[in-house]
Amino acid sequence: MEANKLNQEIVLLRKHIRMCSGTSEADLISNLPVSIVENIMGCLPLRDAVRTSILSREWRYKWVTCPELVFDFWFDQMFLGHHKLEKLVYLILKLHQGPLIKFALQVPAFRSCPDIDQWVDLMPNNTIQDFTLHISRGDNHKLPSRIFTFNQLRKLKLYKCVLYPPLGFKGFNKLLNLDLQNVDLVPQTFASFISACPILERLRMIDCTSFNCLEIDAPALKFLEFHGVFRSISFTYSPLLAEVIISFSSIDFGTGKCFSSNLITSLSCLPSLEELHMQAFALQELAEDGLPKKLPVTLETLKILHLSDMYFEKIEEIACVLCLIRSSPNLQKLKITAFTFDVVESVGEYLRAQNSSDCLAQLKTVDMLLFSGVEPEMEFVKYLLASATGLEEMAILPHAGSVSDGGESIMNELNQFPRASAKAEIINVKNES
Repeated sequence: MEANKLNQEIVLLRKHIRMCSGTSEADLISNLPVSIVENIMGCLPLRDAVRTSILSREWRYKWVTCPELVFDFWFDQMFLGHHKLEKLVYLILKLHQGPLIKFALQVPAFRSCPDIDQWVDLMPNNTIQDFTLHISRGDNHKLPSRIFTFNQLRKLKLYKCVLYPPLGFKGFNKLLNLDLQNVDLVPQTFASFISACPILERLRMIDCTSFNCLEIDAPALKFLEFHGVFRSISFTYSPLLAEVIISFSSIDFGTGKCFSSNLITSLSCLPSLEELHMQAFALQELAEDGLPKKLPVTLETLKILHLSDMYFEKIEEIACVLCLIRSSPNLQKLKITAFTFDVVESVGEYLRAQNSSDCLAQLKTVDMLLFSGVEPEMEFVKYLLASATGLEEMAILPHAGSVSDGGESIMNELNQFPRASAKAEIINVKNES
């Protein structure tokens, strides 16, 4: 998008040069229309915008109107050297003129420092739409309260920060994208913080504060990614949430079957859920009272399911995964990432005993990643081939550390399995690539 905008400015620049063909090259650069200069600056990275100061005397300070200030790896490599980053950022913000739309600081090895609060004080709170602060080392930085007055904010990315909204905070009415990594939060007030961002569409929370109950009240939310710890989850009102990625940094939930049940029940309340990514072991506690056949709820809208870290030696986990698949009547794509060390005979026996008349009518594609070809994995694939009446493709990616022949012997055996779909094709992804 930015490249197209820059191309448009180049066309305008060429027209301007043709109109001024009688003037010198230096004059052409100096006398460009203000609108073209501003748009060119808006398309350039900060390091290139600063470079324009050598074009002519008139261009020496044109970069100070650049609407986007991004202090990243490339800025670090080009400008810092023996200069102190903190002083340089302060000077650039002090000299800056006009609206500042984007500010991002993500240089390597950056630590929390009092200078950050001074920078924020220099920023116009009525124009910032995109704010990124990436603390790489040391303590988390507590955000100054002035950030909560940035009423035009549309994208907020924070890394190793402390997010404590002040009393009386009314919310970010225009925020669309919130990305939090290693951020300290107040679990008791986080739900109200999210609900105060009424048009939020994307929420990422990676290794933030643990939650007893993670409450999501976001009427416009379409994407949620969470990596960390919670004991229960509640979607108060998220009618548009279509993609959910959940990854747990701890498997000791400490609540038994109620954790898995709460998770599935909460997901089933999402009327637009189409894509779900999660670790398979999060389901295994559903088998606490015996191996389940079907869930008490159905995921009617789910079309894509990706289960990672699937332990094929655990019969409880296999049973719960099959239970989830059977309870997703409109599932079209299934992706399994295996995590298998041992072969357990009872798992193979359990899978062979499954009803081959199960009809997975909508399932079209299956991806099996890190496939070792051990008996439980082969029996799982055999079950899917026998049940998926509309299957078109099954892709197998052999586990390089466990398979010596690139998966040829596995493929030869899989191709002997009966298939419920005449269109089903089994592909060795390693050979295809």
